[in-house]
Amino acid sequence: MTSTPERRVLQAGLAALALAALSLPAAGTPGTDSLAAARAALDKRDGISAEVDLRRALDAGVARDEVAAMMGEAKRLQGDTDAADKWLEPGQFARGQREYGFHMLGRLKLAEGDYDAADKAFERALAFSRGDAETWVDIGRLRYRTGEQDQAIEASLTALKRDPKNPRALEFRGQLVRDSQGFAASLPFFARGLQASPDDLQLLGAYAATLGELGRAKDMLRVTRQMIKLDPHNSRAFFLQAVLAARAGDDNLARRLLWKVGNAFDDVPASLLLNGILELRAGNNALAVQDLAELARMQPGNRRAQELFARALHANGDDREVIARFAGPARRDDASPYLMTLVGRAYEALGDRAAAAPFLDRAAQPRDTRIALLATSEQDELTLFRYGDDPFRLDAAVPRVRDQLAAGDIQGALAVSARLGERYAGSADYQTLAGDVALAAGDLGGALDHYRAVAKIRRSLLLVERMVTALQQLGRDEEADALARNFLAEHPQSRDAAELVGNLAARRGDWRRARVIYSWLLGTNPGARDPQSHLMLALAEIRTGAPQEALANAGAAYRMQRANGRAAWLLGQLLAQAGGHDGEARALLAKAEAMGAGSDSLFALR
Repeated sequence: MTSTPERRVLQAGLAALALAALSLPAAGTPGTDSLAAARAALDKRDGISAEVDLRRALDAGVARDEVAAMMGEAKRLQGDTDAADKWLEPGQFARGQREYGFHMLGRLKLAEGDYDAADKAFERALAFSRGDAETWVDIGRLRYRTGEQDQAIEASLTALKRDPKNPRALEFRGQLVRDSQGFAASLPFFARGLQASPDDLQLLGAYAATLGELGRAKDMLRVTRQMIKLDPHNSRAFFLQAVLAARAGDDNLARRLLWKVGNAFDDVPASLLLNGILELRAGNNALAVQDLAELARMQPGNRRAQELFARALHANGDDREVIARFAGPARRDDASPYLMTLVGRAYEALGDRAAAAPFLDRAAQPRDTRIALLATSEQDELTLFRYGDDPFRLDAAVPRVRDQLAAGDIQGALAVSARLGERYAGSADYQTLAGDVALAAGDLGGALDHYRAVAKIRRSLLLVERMVTALQQLGRDEEADALARNFLAEHPQSRDAAELVGNLAARRGDWRRARVIYSWLLGTNPGARDPQSHLMLALAEIRTGAPQEALANAGAAYRMQRANGRAAWLLGQLLAQAGGHDGEARALLAKAEAMGAGSDSLFALR
């Protein structure tokens, strides 16, 4: 959590108050007892109490080098990194405290983002022993942040070998498994950690969040209530409850819970997303723009974040801004129908129907599976400028290669990708980029190899879509379908994953599965307002013997998107079959024929 000046002032005030209240002489308490109490407080992540006990130890005559490591950690937990530096950076630790002291120094430097210093400190810690579980957890976190994800995985396994019941080791391993295999696969690691440490708030928070992503709302609520019982002011518990309330549609409750959270999560993407959605629902469009603009800046590759930002701008009447920011992305082959529709509506709002028509027409076409090669963002441009002296630094090279791919310079992209592989073979970002380059070059097998390497580290929906594309081009449709269904099973709340599975099921003629998927999608927010989901459900219903339901959904799709030729064609066909609507049916079919719709084999009803 970021330590702002206001938080540091508040924490300092609390610390002073605690010291004044608790630092009364404890007659007959030896320094060693105070050290033990400080250790227990640090185990609970209570930096203030730990500092109180450590100052008692100093007053009792314990040497400074005996308390330096623990005091540095106590100060770090309070957010006072300057004071933590003063205790840890000299490296003056008692003989039995050296491994721990350099571990705490590495942890501090990791928190500060000084990765080179953190690496050196961890090396010094390991010089005294093989390292305990928590040392290897912190080394793993360092490796992950510096793009060495393969080494991070190895570090997590080493941590569990050192102590299979260590809460931090189980938490870290669970987080990595969640990234690579999904929510259901990660849950047992958090559960095992709680068996060993049932009151560990970090583990409880991870467990609750994972339960929520799996749709187990009652279990999630039970765990968050346990967190609040242990810590009545636990911000994470209240935030998770706010997410739960928002998903249930109780926005007033969500807002009341967020009030209890305060500003603890102001700079966290999930909080920006939740606030933005709540403001949009309440009609506070200007406030929604503020939150979603920041989210879109922080996560340029997050498709939903970009779409929500565009929606907020349009709702706020900022249609010129919608066009300036999103007309380019909406023209790309991989643009979503939702983004194309928003850009089209923005042009319409400005009175330019001619410019709106191509976007709205494309939005009405059937969706297909495409890879999304991310465009270069403003942040990427800044990185390219800043690290222009090292063109093969990964964070600068990735946007450069994506620009090459967008320009059709496949050979240039291949050359840069090969150079990057010499330095960053263990990086998920590199492997994703290398897969994209191979796919663009027609090397489908090579692309899959790179994508599978990424999946061992971080299996996102964007990655699964890439793998599905490669498998389909290789003619391995059943494998593509199984991959998508497996991802959905691990991420059952993901609308995008469900839509991918539904699309693949329809293309393969598995209409029963498609009907289940699209029925679920229409029951989610904003699924009921999605014309394509209504249209696909109508197709599935007519093929599974439910003509009345199909007619209702085809009608809903057409009313929502009258420029959708396939919706017009399907509704016309269904009305003709139902009888009694001959004139309306003929008009709809004529309109569809004029739009060139109805020829797609997916829509053939005979």
